[in-house]
Amino acid sequence: MTAASYIAAIDMGSNSFHLLIGQIQHRTWRSCYKTERKVQLAAGNDGGFLQADAQMRALACLVEYKQILEGYDPMPLHIVATASLRGMANAASFCLQVQSVLGVMPEIVSGELEAELVYLGVGNEAGHGAQLVVDIGGGSTELAFGHGQGMARGRSVAVGCLSYLRYFPEGRLGRADVNAALTAARAEFERAAATLALPSGVAVVGCSGTLLAVEQVLIARCGHSGGIYRDDLRHLVADLQSFTSVESVFFEGLPADRQSIFASGLAIVLALFEALNIDEMAVSERGLREGILERSVNAGTVSAVSVETKNKGE
Repeated sequence: MTAASYIAAIDMGSNSFHLLIGQIQHRTWRSCYKTERKVQLAAGNDGGFLQADAQMRALACLVEYKQILEGYDPMPLHIVATASLRGMANAASFCLQVQSVLGVMPEIVSGELEAELVYLGVGNEAGHGAQLVVDIGGGSTELAFGHGQGMARGRSVAVGCLSYLRYFPEGRLGRADVNAALTAARAEFERAAATLALPSGVAVVGCSGTLLAVEQVLIARCGHSGGIYRDDLRHLVADLQSFTSVESVFFEGLPADRQSIFASGLAIVLALFEALNIDEMAVSERGLREGILERSVNAGTVSAVSVETKNKGE
């Protein structure tokens, strides 16, 4: 019997590190293991420098991932960094540390390539018509427009749930803070929308921990089967007024590890809906990491096969 062959991707995001392992099967791949860890690599970066404690958290996570990977021996292993390392003055030295742990040099992708990989990862699931795929990360938001499997136009916007904590100084949460984040994000998205030239009524699919968390809270509050709706978002943002700090935010359905960045993330989501005139959004659990594997297998031209995935905890 032929031994199984595996490929793997690590997405070193600004907020979370994702690991996905796929088994190669007949010119495609099946997801067999995935997990994520909240690392917050971009937290507290001062003047474009990764903080020492953030690097320590990141390397500790990668040591853990190395132990997991040893059970699969994937060939190849892809490591991708996004806004977490773009423009960081000490990115090169950190990448050398990553290479010393995992034996692979990370690829720091541009914002446009990140958008393309996100679209590739989600696109098959989203359908074959015109669609906008949105990934709200810790340091940036990717907007990818296309038809079916092919992205036509992509933009990366410097708006993220971790970086936008700057609008909530010392963790304070008040109406003025939420409005400041909303206004800033809306302006960024309006500029991006002007260059994307989206057709009216385009289907919108979101992916990322921020959007999944918002969806989970709205399911618990509104009884929907899934998706995000603009009217529900507005009511949820209004209810933030009952909290005085980002750490105190609590809604039924909100994962504990998203609590401190939920207010900033929620403000970004509403700003996106308003700037792009979105009424509803479907949410996918797929994203950049799936796109990395899609690109790896047959130059990204082969569809992934959806099967039950083994997940060994968060």
